[in-house]
Amino acid sequence: MTLRYLQSRVAVRYVATMSVAKQPRLPLVAIMGTTGTGKSDLAVDLAVRFNGEIINADAMQMYRGLPVITNQISAEEQRGVPHHLLAAIAHDQPTWTVGVFAREATKLIGEIRSRGKLPIIVGGTHYYISALLFENSLVDSQKSDNPDVAHVPQTDTRQQHAILEGPTDLMLQKLREVDPVIASRWHPDDRRKIQRSLEIFLTTGRKSSDIYAEQQDAKALVAPSSSPWEALMFWVYSKPDILKERLDKRIDKMEKAGLMDEVRELHHYLKNQSELGNDVDRTRGIWQSIGFKQFEPFLDGERDGVSPEELEKLRNTGLEDMKTATRQYARSQLRWIRLKTAPALKERDALRYFYLMDSSDASNFSENVLSPASDIAKLFLEGHDLPPPAGVSETAAEVLSAFSDENMKPKPIFEARHCDLCNVTLTTEDQWNKHLKGRSHRRVLRHKSRTALVSVQDGNGVEIEPSKDSPIDRSDESRNLIK
Repeated sequence: MTLRYLQSRVAVRYVATMSVAKQPRLPLVAIMGTTGTGKSDLAVDLAVRFNGEIINADAMQMYRGLPVITNQISAEEQRGVPHHLLAAIAHDQPTWTVGVFAREATKLIGEIRSRGKLPIIVGGTHYYISALLFENSLVDSQKSDNPDVAHVPQTDTRQQHAILEGPTDLMLQKLREVDPVIASRWHPDDRRKIQRSLEIFLTTGRKSSDIYAEQQDAKALVAPSSSPWEALMFWVYSKPDILKERLDKRIDKMEKAGLMDEVRELHHYLKNQSELGNDVDRTRGIWQSIGFKQFEPFLDGERDGVSPEELEKLRNTGLEDMKTATRQYARSQLRWIRLKTAPALKERDALRYFYLMDSSDASNFSENVLSPASDIAKLFLEGHDLPPPAGVSETAAEVLSAFSDENMKPKPIFEARHCDLCNVTLTTEDQWNKHLKGRSHRRVLRHKSRTALVSVQDGNGVEIEPSKDSPIDRSDESRNLIK
């Protein structure tokens, strides 16, 4: 069943029933998806067709002066459409927190609507988009009852609380003291989550676990239909094998378009700051962009005067590392949509506004993405019934089936579990079960059972008796002697 057929059915039904369309009062269009799928092209096309303005929701594309490494849309590609929060901050500024982004983007949405235009959000930093679509979607210091800490920059917060810049194990120890519930969810090596949870407590005086619980209670009290859903969402999607090849080619094009010039600029900036005695926090901001870290060994080689052969090797290694990192980033973006966005939409009965547009075939991008998205947007803005998202394409039907009632049953919160036998910590139930069934764990278990004097546990609390083949004498008499 094609989209055109679905639309014809909608039109016939409206003519037959003389139904009155109800236009959304505060319409918003959000475009998400992994890097390299064509999100920006769709955003511009919709903005041109429906008198829109675009708000960038990509954290790295907010930095100015680095259009290649952040893969910003060019002025020509923007086609005269106003773009907000694009190339807006200097590269020595920290990445905006989700709270700051939500505050500034909300202001812009109001300003765009005041001009009689359609606000269109587009980007791959999906927690930014979630902050606009879903109230209380993320715990952030802006939720504090204390307005003085509502938008404190992270740099200021971490200067005031030295522990936030200290070793991860010390932060985890403190977090276990003040919020053991949230601490139990994080892997001991997951510095970012541990640091953020502790930061929330230190800046707000409240536990992250309490805030999460309050949010869940608030959601339970509010009926899904208490307010109209007025956001239309497009997920621009490309099949994994096709996307992998496309991303690799894009990195090669970026190198030819001036990538190395921008990387050298960043490297030169670091050198100047070092000579001035200024410390640069390279754990955040533009320093986390894909491209700089991967080519830093090459730049160091240039500075140190290594041989041309070695320099070429470092350059090729940087390119491959950048391609690998880009593919990994695309997978993380995809996981966010599957594990965060879709469940949140389902909870609000809004999956019917969530359309997957298949951009796998780049040669038919207009036919497969631009035209059907335009048709859907027109129906949405005019207040007509929308076709079912699964009917847009075969790919949409296949991928969106994962969000059915059966496949999206809520899972209980899993506390991180530690396998004493293997000295490894796992943070999800799937990881834990796979570990217990894995060769490495079973090999350690067999070894322990052969050498242990008493029974050992397999990780699920099941006791394994010592092996009879062990060379150790396990007679009652020998055990008494050992005792």
